Amino acid sequence: MSYNFSEVQIKDFIFNLFKEKLPEHCVYHNYNHTKLTVKAVEDITKAYDLDVQDIENLIIAAWFHDAGYIVSNQNHEQESVEIAKAYFKRSLDAVRFKKIASLILSTVYKSEISNLLEEILHDADFSNIGKKKFALRAELLRFEWERISNKIYTDLEWAQLQYNFITQKTFKTEAAEKKFGKIREQNIIAQRNLLEIAKTDQFKLQLKTNSTEAKNKKEGRGIETLYRSVYSYHMELSSMADQKANIMISINTIVVSVIITLFGSGFTFGDSQGLRHVRFVFPMLLLVVTSLISVTFAIISARPNINSKEKFELGKKDSSVLFFGNFAQLSIADFVGHIKGLKDKKVELYDSMTIDIYHLGVVLVRKYSLLKWSYNVFMAGLLLCAIGFVGITIYSY
Repeated sequence: MSYNFSEVQIKDFIFNLFKEKLPEHCVYHNYNHTKLTVKAVEDITKAYDLDVQDIENLIIAAWFHDAGYIVSNQNHEQESVEIAKAYFKRSLDAVRFKKIASLILSTVYKSEISNLLEEILHDADFSNIGKKKFALRAELLRFEWERISNKIYTDLEWAQLQYNFITQKTFKTEAAEKKFGKIREQNIIAQRNLLEIAKTDQFKLQLKTNSTEAKNKKEGRGIETLYRSVYSYHMELSSMADQKANIMISINTIVVSVIITLFGSGFTFGDSQGLRHVRFVFPMLLLVVTSLISVTFAIISARPNINSKEKFELGKKDSSVLFFGNFAQLSIADFVGHIKGLKDKKVELYDSMTIDIYHLGVVLVRKYSLLKWSYNVFMAGLLLCAIGFVGITIYSY
């Protein structure tokens, strides 16, 4: 079809305009979409007996209708009119350019369509809904919208948007309905299937997410139970160690007190035969010595041992702020702040608890090691004392 204007020049102008100034994120509203719109206008106008100038106006409006995207995606139709006005300058009379501008502005989304020419341009602009590559072109639009709005659409959200759009958007002209209507119906069915698939995938993802959350929650409770049990077990062992130490302290104190009292009252040397009884001093002296050694180990075992010489530093891998010997060196503000930090960082919290348990274990090993020596020395003293008494008795009598 030949026109009274140079379509080739307009085509080259729009191509270079988009190539030089169109933002990179405009992957849908670009030269390809414009060219497809122009082609759809030419196809639809064949079904109508239109004036040549009306067809020319439609073609011009189609070429310029998205040129405003080089400026902004907002109110781009008005920007398109300004670009067309600057291009034609005075080569078109005011009345004709007003018609072209009116056609361009009629492409504003959900604007009222008032005549056949606007209906043709509308149907050409949205002819994509009646083409086999609707889904592919829609993904380009999705990328463009995500870049513009800085929002990521889920598959379900986008499928729902596209389904609503394609079902609500209808062709205004009989020619467009005849040419694109059948494939539009196929696209509606395909889009509905995509929507159902997206709903199913979303449901499965939600189930998986809920399952993961439940698993993590269960694992979290298991870890908390583990730490609670270990802490309780260590506290019980520490309490048992202190009780055993108290037993040894009490027994050995009594033994030493009794023997010293006997010595002090002159029980051993109280008669005229003191030299005969001096032989019993040695096993009793041995018992006193072993009892003193035993009670010393027991006291050391029960004695608190806080290493406050080394200054506590936050972040050290071998120290925990949960240990009172460490946090006592901090100010209240620092301690509260660090505890808040632990509440927000589960890994560091578990690490601190693990370090605390380790140090509790070290203390328990030391306690029970000292208690072992205390009991062994006390037992050895009793045995040697008993053997000594028996041996002296047998030897004497």
